[in-house]
Amino acid sequence: MHARFMPRRRRPHLGFTLIELLVVIGIIAILIGLLLPAMRGAREAARLTKCKSGLHQMLTAVNTYVVDSRDWLPLPNWGPKATRIGWLYGTDAGPGAGKAFAAEDRRGGSLYPYLESDAIYRCPSHQEPFSGTALLTSYIMNGAVVAYRNPEKSYRIDQFKPGAVLMWDANEHGPVAFNDGASFPSEIVAGHHGGGITCGSIDGSGVFFNAQEFGEQVSKRPSRLWCNPMSPKGD
Repeated sequence: MHARFMPRRRRPHLGFTLIELLVVIGIIAILIGLLLPAMRGAREAARLTKCKSGLHQMLTAVNTYVVDSRDWLPLPNWGPKATRIGWLYGTDAGPGAGKAFAAEDRRGGSLYPYLESDAIYRCPSHQEPFSGTALLTSYIMNGAVVAYRNPEKSYRIDQFKPGAVLMWDANEHGPVAFNDGASFPSEIVAGHHGGGITCGSIDGSGVFFNAQEFGEQVSKRPSRLWCNPMSPKGD
């Protein structure tokens, strides 16, 4: 057969059909849907780890302060007016000094010389807007340090059980939320890490209570949260 009468070979089809493209797009969408929750979970896990690290450094500062102070714990700033320097701010800060709280007030607290870092005071999951002492920190000290009563006299560290909770990373609620540096356990709520709450104990160890455990600790007296050494019920 003459060459010009030979049938031409068809070139292979190199493109995608519309159905193939839709299938690929669908697979990509499914993969993204599967990966996004995992990525969000990983980010939250990283924030929780950083929060625990900050709380641990706070507890290390407390224990160093105790060594320098003949075993007495720092005052917890029980009440907005500070007649003596507390862990979070001094006598020249806040309403007691006739002004609103400011972030730099934390530098006048008794723990700042042991930390010398503003970042340690902030949980990365605690998001703005901030008001009151939330401008200074995400962490709150347990008012058990002063028996939930006397703002000028703390206990010695050896008067507490090692597992007693000294500080927590929590939200406060009620009319006096974030008005000072300490609170009752009944004033705190979860909020920075889902339904759970990160706490630090007298012995320097950390603990994460899930929602059920946290509820049990708040309702039971005494408990690791309600731990006033001089009260049978810890309150």
